[in-house]
Amino acid sequence: MKTLVTTLIILISIVSNAQSTYLKFKVDDKESKYIMYPPGTKFEVVSKEGYIQMKNTNNPYKLEIENEGFKLYAYPNYKTEKDVYHLEKGAYLELVLSKPYNNHKSKISNNKNKSTNITAKKTVTNSKNKKGRKNLVLKFTNGITFKYTDGKIEATLNDKDIYVEGKYVLYCKLGVAKISFNPKNGETWWVFDKDKE
Repeated sequence: MKTLVTTLIILISIVSNAQSTYLKFKVDDKESKYIMYPPGTKFEVVSKEGYIQMKNTNNPYKLEIENEGFKLYAYPNYKTEKDVYHLEKGAYLELVLSKPYNNHKSKISNNKNKSTNITAKKTVTNSKNKKGRKNLVLKFTNGITFKYTDGKIEATLNDKDIYVEGKYVLYCKLGVAKISFNPKNGETWWVFDKDKE
């Protein structure tokens, strides 16, 4: 009986502290930059014979491609089409544990997009109207502001409205910002690509 109770306590602590994973990969051994997708993004790595070698899970995992003919299919929630990557010999994929969300009333942090040197100030707050949900204000140093308030989206560039597609791709004259926000836990990912209007 004591063993059963101990096992139950361990299982409960594992589930309550569960973390999600995000995908990080290189398409070959020559590529110096990693490509990353936010936690929860569905994907699968398929061999040329059609066998699934890796797919999204909450468990950390590493895969090194040793043969030609593998493809990665990713299904990000911010767009309707899948992304397809041809993985060459030496490609490397990893599911990495994301950091747990620190549940404060307001969380402010600064993140930098290394490829463009654009910084964003992120403020996550508890929703006043929806219990257990989070809201977000993301202010970029290039003048873009993105707001998520109880399911409503607002995006501006220097206080002028800009077009938002899906969940959540922002198009403006500076380029394209892709934002992933989870209102359940406040987890936020973003990337900004210049000159891709």
